[in-house]
Amino acid sequence: MRYCGYSEYFHDAGLAFVTEEGNIEFACHGERYSQKKFDPNLPEELYDMIRDDDHVTFYEDHGIRESSRWHKGNWEDEIYRRIWVEKMQRSGSTAAPIFYALVYDDCISHHHSHAAMAYYTRPWESTDDTVILTCDGQGEVQTYCLYDHNFKLIHFWNHPKSIGQFYTNVTKIMGLRSMEDEYVVMGLSAYGENTHGDEIIEYFKSLPDHDPDSPYSMTQMDRRRGGHGFKYLKSLYNKIGDKDLAASIQAFAEWAIMDRAKFARQYGSKLCYGGGVAQNIVANSLIKDMFDDIWIAPSPTDAGSALGAAAHSYAQATGKTQVNWTDSFLGYSIDREINPKEVVDHLMEHRYCGIANGPAEYGPRALGNRSLIADVRYDVKDTVNAIKRRQEYRPFAPSILEEFVDDYFDGPTNEYMQYQSMAKHDYKSVTHVDGTARVQVVRKNHNSILRPIIEEYYERTGVPMLLNTSLNIRGKPMVNDEKHAANWEREYGVKVF
Repeated sequence: MRYCGYSEYFHDAGLAFVTEEGNIEFACHGERYSQKKFDPNLPEELYDMIRDDDHVTFYEDHGIRESSRWHKGNWEDEIYRRIWVEKMQRSGSTAAPIFYALVYDDCISHHHSHAAMAYYTRPWESTDDTVILTCDGQGEVQTYCLYDHNFKLIHFWNHPKSIGQFYTNVTKIMGLRSMEDEYVVMGLSAYGENTHGDEIIEYFKSLPDHDPDSPYSMTQMDRRRGGHGFKYLKSLYNKIGDKDLAASIQAFAEWAIMDRAKFARQYGSKLCYGGGVAQNIVANSLIKDMFDDIWIAPSPTDAGSALGAAAHSYAQATGKTQVNWTDSFLGYSIDREINPKEVVDHLMEHRYCGIANGPAEYGPRALGNRSLIADVRYDVKDTVNAIKRRQEYRPFAPSILEEFVDDYFDGPTNEYMQYQSMAKHDYKSVTHVDGTARVQVVRKNHNSILRPIIEEYYERTGVPMLLNTSLNIRGKPMVNDEKHAANWEREYGVKVF
């Protein structure tokens, strides 16, 4: 028997399998197969992977979500119900078209699944000293949760008191895509001044944590879209514009995340951290030294919660507290030989190329198997942003051989690009306007062709790093399979190895 977890129907669907031995057999984002960014639905080919003897766990508690609907006739209800009806029609089911009609073996709450993804993949064995923190926009009704190692809920907030929702509101107000372009706001924040961060903090503090008499309901304030929080932030935008609002909301997010981390530290010396807000690398860098150890879920979004759901069921069945996490290369595998010398030959002549090889990354970052790489000796940032159809101010990450990290960067780094550090070099293509970089450490045991490519590049240039970004176009998912790679090369005129 395998333990299957899946997330679906809201945004960023995912599927994962854990074996009886605790090995992660497969984990993926549904969008990589459909090529629809943040696709809420799993394609049929992923459903076909589920076997009759799999123990299937869903990543949300439908009972909580359904009972907490804002009001009858909400447009979201109709979308969800239509999805369920279509899904049942495809399966030939004659069940009544109710919201939670799909059959599965188990379900857990949204934040529990985020917490499970972070906790069960952690690299240390001890449990009693570990606390689990989750932050996102909203899951069912909760927006932040703190658990002990037994998943006892220590503290939580409900909507509208949401770090993620405030950030998403600003993203939307700026004309960007909510629940997708928040990292664009984070990048833009370096260009502005924090003029109103303290004011946003005070507004946020005034919101109630939750209704003590109804813990699974939203608080009375700001129930509907465009409520008080959105209107308040919109008014700030009208006064101060994009850059300063981006800087102010980033300052608010850093304060709020640090505040929750300080609170969490009272309950454990080691932190497991998950949820969409865990992608804020600036805040991550600020909380890292608060704990003896910190593990940020490599796939902290809803797609990653599929693995959280599967790991939860595995742990319940076996009594184990960890699955066998080695790296994030867990998706569709393109099996073909790549000669690092040929890749570097191409880089020397053309300065950039794509890599699509091996199992696809599970998580938001391209770490070498679905990457667009470039020669850092040239200021190619504008060129690569143009290829990807991105805003010119957007920064790119450096991927560097682990033995040279301290020579080139000062500050926290890891293999999943989850922290920000200061550059100690002059390579502008991988340095943000404020002198920082989101570094990927490429370890000696890195399970990707990226390591031998950088080694070959270093042998020829004396520079131990390359620019690394995801092999995609803005608003579209990363390349997944051989066909996608060939189409990408043909359509955008960039060689893909």
